Amino acid sequence: MTSFYQFLIWFFTIVSLIALMYGVLSADITFIGLFICTLIISVVFHRLNETSPLQESQEQQIKDFTLEGVDKDNTEISQAIETLKQEQTKILTIFKKDIYSNQDLLSISEIKKNIVADFVSSLSLNFEMVSKQELKDLILKLLNDLIEKNSNHLFEPSFFPAEESSYVNWVKRSLILLGWKTKKGKDGVKKLFDLFEKNGLVAGFIVFSQTKKSNIDLKQHEHYIKNGEIDFLVIITQDFNDTNNEQLSSRIVAINHHNLPKLHLKLKNFLTMK
Repeated sequence: MTSFYQFLIWFFTIVSLIALMYGVLSADITFIGLFICTLIISVVFHRLNETSPLQESQEQQIKDFTLEGVDKDNTEISQAIETLKQEQTKILTIFKKDIYSNQDLLSISEIKKNIVADFVSSLSLNFEMVSKQELKDLILKLLNDLIEKNSNHLFEPSFFPAEESSYVNWVKRSLILLGWKTKKGKDGVKKLFDLFEKNGLVAGFIVFSQTKKSNIDLKQHEHYIKNGEIDFLVIITQDFNDTNNEQLSSRIVAINHHNLPKLHLKLKNFLTMK
């Protein structure tokens, strides 16, 4: 799309210059008007080009993993890391697909280990300067860093389920891809909501396929917040209107799943407002 805009910008710029030249030479106001119109059109396409989706996607490029503490003098490790850099987009896509298709939310570590094992097995190394297990441990560390830095990139609305019954699991998997970790609570807590934690912030999540089905007793959940077992209770539905009041109480929030990437920051802001 950007290249198409650039073509139009150049085209109308050239037309405007030609119109200006003929307008000056012939003193014809028609050419002067054409010059002004085409110049305005050129400016409009220039603004559209600046805000095109491609421009936005370039700003969301994948962030590289950190190489702190890595033995860069080890040629086998260096070769493996270079290959990982080349395939990091593919690996993140595999991880994303495996999370959305996996039935067990507690097997995230196994998914990562399988990805690392497949990657290491694909390398043409003699393992003379590093053992296979040492390389796996290193690649797993780099993969974790890569996933953490690109959590927003991993959230994929196109994986949205066609079946309403699958919506709850889709939301939970999206939370995991956005850096939230499942957390085990005290007896009884898990029955009311699912516990997730991110950077020290603990939230209980209740997911409904439709807002009209989210008829819950808020007071029944408030004592978990008062007891300090959770920082927030978050209610998520696919048809929640952002114009509605998101904050149902001081620590109970309702959102649409489209706002999941900004949820952690939103909750932190709510904490600072108190």
